This record gives sequence, C-alpha cells and structure tokens, in this order.
Amino acid sequence: MLARKFNLPPEAIEEAHRRIMTIARTINPSVQLDVVKEDPPDNRVLGCAVSSGADYVVTGDKDLLRLGRYDSIGIINPSDFLDFLHESSQIR
Repeated sequence: MLARKFNLPPEAIEEAHRRIMTIARTINPSVQLDVVKEDPPDNRVLGCAVSSGADYVVTGDKDLLRLGRYDSIGIINPSDFLDFLHESSQIR
C-alpha cells in the first residue's frame, strides 16, 4: 500500500516498517463495530482503538475525522495532533 500510495521504493518501505515496529504494538480487536457506514473497513481502526484503550486515533481519513470522537477516543488529524502535543509540552 505504501508503495502504491506514496510511490516509495522497497527499501524505504522496509525502513518505515522497521521503525514503526520498534514503537508499535499489535492489537487483535476484541470488539467488532459497525459505526462507519460509508467505509466499513474503518470500523477495524475503531475496533483496534477501543481494544487498545487508545486516547486518540490520528488519521487523515475523512470518514473517521467526520466522527470527531468515538466513545472517549478523540479522532484527530496529524497536524492538530502535533499542535496538541506541542501545547501539552509547553504546559509542563
């Protein structure tokens, strides 16, 4: 998908995968949701967020962003999330 969407060479994809795996954890969702009718695969993202106890889903996906929030999970675009992190670090 990265190769197709961003036209990345295999080496760059491998490096991105390696970096992500050093900070990520794999979640097997314990819930199946049917919240996003326009794009059903997005429900898996929400299911993972719920199952992991996430505070935020950071995404550029318009269908998820339209929700704004699901349960106690904020749904926010990357730019706004970076602003939030910057503001949070200034408070401390």
